Amino acid sequence: MLTGTTLEIYKYLITHDRPFGPRELQRALRLSSPGVASFHLEKLQRNGLITKNESEGSFVINRIYLKHFILLRRHLIPRYFFYAMLSSILAVGWITAVYLGIGSTLTSADLHAVFYVFVYGIITSILVSTIFWYETWQVMKREVI
Repeated sequence: MLTGTTLEIYKYLITHDRPFGPRELQRALRLSSPGVASFHLEKLQRNGLITKNESEGSFVINRIYLKHFILLRRHLIPRYFFYAMLSSILAVGWITAVYLGIGSTLTSADLHAVFYVFVYGIITSILVSTIFWYETWQVMKREVI
């Protein structure tokens, strides 16, 4: 499990997708010294996440391991974000359908049944949406890869 500075360096290497040396990383991430960057790079190398180019002394991503993240261009986005967006759109759809009065041409008895189906849909969608937004927040807060 990566945390702290090691995680920041790993995320930086993933999002910039080019070889970096310890001094470049130290400057880019404003670390206290190149030795700190070297320590974290070696830690990533021991875990098999990066490899060292011996001739240049730079490090390159060996494999991308993103447990709860998706790499979209140069941005790391939590997977749950997409589920949260979809469930939020569904909840808004349910609310819009009730507001527009879908089923208003039905008889009174049928109208009550349809109304309860819409209320159930709204409640379910809002509940699922809330759960996914909570999980998205937790992944972003913990930043564990």
